[in-house]
Parts: sequence; structure tokens; C-alpha cells
Amino acid sequence: MWDQSKPEKLIKALPFDSFSLQHIIDTDKLIGSTAVGYNLCGTYAPFCAVCSKWAENPCVTAYRIYERMGEVCPMFSAAGIDDPAIAQVVADVDKFLASESFGLDLCGRYAPFCAVCDKSEEYPCGQAYLRYKAVEDFSTKALYAQAGGQLIISAPRWDDALTQALEDISVDDAELNEAEENNVAEEQPVAEEPAAQPQEEKPRRSFRIATARRRNAE
Repeated sequence: MWDQSKPEKLIKALPFDSFSLQHIIDTDKLIGSTAVGYNLCGTYAPFCAVCSKWAENPCVTAYRIYERMGEVCPMFSAAGIDDPAIAQVVADVDKFLASESFGLDLCGRYAPFCAVCDKSEEYPCGQAYLRYKAVEDFSTKALYAQAGGQLIISAPRWDDALTQALEDISVDDAELNEAEENNVAEEQPVAEEPAAQPQEEKPRRSFRIATARRRNAE
């Protein structure tokens, strides 16, 4: 199986221009394709998901777009943006400048939240960012921080409600299982005791009472 983390390590380790890096990547991709027995183009690295084949030095360009995508959400978060209209304005300006820099439209591959974007709604980028942030916060069960030599766990506010909901579900399931067991016990037919067999009457023995007679002495 091909290691997709290798191309990123290779690019980060080589301080070459885009043209030279593209040549090295092409060579590495050819060698890797021969080794695994199929063409790795499209599955060579995670940045293949944002690749434009017609772009100049497509693999290197895709890598740099992919790297930049990871910087967008931290930028929004650091600015404390929580309004979709403001997030939309920031995204529009930043996306336009980045598109000009890369020479291609970054709409759809500007940030991770492009995956949850709905272009039909108002402020699509802003709404997508807030949705993505909400999902990201929800999936983080606890944030760990080291302070004063002690490990502090800062759980999101909704965790208590979620825990309570799970406990309620567990109680309901337990009650449901108990009710089902009772129903099964009630519905199970009771085994009838075998009818008592009539006892055969034994014939009674007849006894003769012998009367002893004294003979009177004559």
C-alpha cells in the first residue's frame, strides 16, 4: 500500500523551485506507481483532491493550495469571527487574492469548510465556516491544557447535556428490556401438571373369625 504521507515529507525537505519540485514528484510518482502496480495519479497524496491538471506544475500547486487551506480556519478563529456576513467579506477578499496568486479560482478549495458549502444561501462561505466550526467543536470531547503542572480538562458546555441524554437513553433501554422480559414470562405457557392416575383398588381380603369353644369337662 502506498504511503500518502511520503510526498508531503519529500516536498518539505527539498528547497527547490516549483519546476524542479514538479519533476522530482513526477519521478517519485512514476517509481511508486511501478512498485504498487497501478497509476498513483489522483491518489498520490492528500493534496491530489485539490489538483488542477491544467495548472502549471500541478502537483506542487495542489500541495501549496492544500497547505494554505489549513491556515484559513485558524485565521478566522484568531480574529474571533462569529458572524456569517463578516466571515463572507473576509473570505471573499482573501480568496480573491489567493486565486490571483495561484492563477486559478480557489472557490471549492479555499478552505476545509468548502466541503459543507451551500452556494444557494446568503453568505455561503460565512455560513459554511460557522457550520464547519460547530461540527469541529462538537467532535472535540475535551480540550487538554497544561497549567501549573496539572492537567486541565475543559469540556464543551453541551457535553453535560449530551451525557444526560445518553444516560436517559440507557435508563429507557433498561426499562424496555425489563418490560420485554416480563412480557415473555407472562406469555410463556405454564406446564400443566400430569393428571393423577386413578389408583387400582386392591381386592379386600376376607377374614374368618374363628370362635373358640370351650369343651366343658364332663
